[in-house]
Amino acid sequence: MILHPRPSPIAAAMYQLRDIGVDAIILHGPSGCCFRTARLLEIDGIRVFTSAMGENDFIFGAMDKLRDVIAEVLEYLKKETPKSEKYKIGIVGTCASMIIGEDLESLIDDFDDIIIPVDIHSGLVDNTVGAIRAMDGALNAGLIDYSEYERQKKMLVCATDVEKKRGMAKNRYLKPTYEDDLEKFMNILKETDSKRKQGKDVKIACVLNAKKETAYLFSDPLLELNKHFECTNIANLDENIGFDKVRADAKNILEEFSKCGFKIDYITGGLDEYPITGEKALDYLKEINPDIVVVSGVPHALLIENLKEINPDVITVGISDGPRLYHPIKEVYSYGIIELDAHAKVLGKKNIVKSRFGEILSFMKF
Repeated sequence: MILHPRPSPIAAAMYQLRDIGVDAIILHGPSGCCFRTARLLEIDGIRVFTSAMGENDFIFGAMDKLRDVIAEVLEYLKKETPKSEKYKIGIVGTCASMIIGEDLESLIDDFDDIIIPVDIHSGLVDNTVGAIRAMDGALNAGLIDYSEYERQKKMLVCATDVEKKRGMAKNRYLKPTYEDDLEKFMNILKETDSKRKQGKDVKIACVLNAKKETAYLFSDPLLELNKHFECTNIANLDENIGFDKVRADAKNILEEFSKCGFKIDYITGGLDEYPITGEKALDYLKEINPDIVVVSGVPHALLIENLKEINPDVITVGISDGPRLYHPIKEVYSYGIIELDAHAKVLGKKNIVKSRFGEILSFMKF
């Protein structure tokens, strides 16, 4: 049992439906359920509605009310975003509607458009369960094929495994901290620049191992480091893997790197494969044997401590999101740097977003 707050399976289902490409999401529950997630997704262009269940609905049910909401949402979409093909509507359960046993599956044949029911509530522990159930609905609706379903499901299971073994779910309680090692690492970079000016060779490797759209922020440390130092760049930016949105995000970042005159030396996989791409990144790092390694995104997915086997003096830096990740990162990295609200900063973006690390580094004089 984890005592500190964890992401909600309901929110995970909503984000997965966005990636699948739904036209709208309807939360079947109280109007305040997953309010922040709904607002953030609307920044990303997804219309989110609610059936606004009240106390009477908790007792007598609200399926007829939900059918009316679906009809109204379809009418709204046809006026605002008319198109020839069928609309795709994700219907996401909440604690209230699922506890009383609302039958979301019964809605599928009630409408000519595509209804994707997601029977989910927040009591299912792992947030990735919500994403997997959204995939179940998409598979049944014929929106994805079975091979992609299996690949996606594998990634989601692996993501949970990473968090339980090395991330925010590894301890019953992780104390949050808003302090990190940013200043200490900047001093390391000053020393590195001094060595460079003395003609000494210091090998720096930058690794992007980011989760989906958060790569727009976690690419920024690589961008800024490459402006000041000659780096070897490794990234999970395969633009041929994942849903259309995930592929487009990878393509956008690669194009921005190219415009800035930087290249990725080794691509480890797609942006939705971050739980497993760390293994390929680590193998490549062992080959090049760098002196400094900076891993941005989900650094705890790399068994970075294994680099010590070939270079006991290697300096490792993990950059990630959230004040509860600092301590897990510090257990395996020399330094930990925390970016706050990374997800909120990147939603709706199509270009690299400034990171705290990148902003400070951009003002450094080397």
